[in-house]
Amino acid sequence: MTTSARFLRSVLLIFFFLAGLIHFYFNRTTLNPHYGKVFYRLGLECQNKCNLNKQLAYFQKAVFYDPNLSEAYYELGVIYVKRSQYKEEIDSFQRLTQLDHTNAEAYLRVGVDYLKNGKSDQALRYFRQSDRNKPNQPDTFYYLARVYDQKEMYPEAVYHYVAAIILGSPRLAKICERIWFISKVPNQLQMVLEQLMMIKTTGRDALWEEIDQYIKTDTPSEFRRQSD
Repeated sequence: MTTSARFLRSVLLIFFFLAGLIHFYFNRTTLNPHYGKVFYRLGLECQNKCNLNKQLAYFQKAVFYDPNLSEAYYELGVIYVKRSQYKEEIDSFQRLTQLDHTNAEAYLRVGVDYLKNGKSDQALRYFRQSDRNKPNQPDTFYYLARVYDQKEMYPEAVYHYVAAIILGSPRLAKICERIWFISKVPNQLQMVLEQLMMIKTTGRDALWEEIDQYIKTDTPSEFRRQSD
């Protein structure tokens, strides 16, 4: 290929690239700015009568035409959860936290992603924000406990594990197992037993007795609650 031919090829590639960019931004900025909300409403109407692919297409068009439509990012996140598209789910909820600082679920989901990737400081910030937006949720307290547990901040971890139990967390067995392990850390047993008393003060004596006996055993067998 001669120098002139290579130059011409380069010019053509640059031309088509720039033309593509102009076309993309022209369409986004010149179409009716309400199209995003129109597609969002169509997506909502489609939820009970369309398959996930069609719902997804509507909400993707919604954020294409209105990149700041936070409600559409929430719906995209929910759909990606159902489709097991984990990366897209987190990307959607991450964008939602940037647009809507009050959405507790979005902060919780992004925080869980940070926790799974060993980024405990970032996870802690997101879980705290989730709790500020929607206080006293068992999942939030559970994941706050997980972060403190990971950071070896054991009194804070046990406090939040116990609070999650009191709030009715469905992860009772997993929580009790973690509390058991913390109780075996040197100099932590007394702290654990004192924190567990919070359960008794709520009038749930039977549950407190079961957990108390479980903590005092020598083997970390799975906690199985026998009474209500």
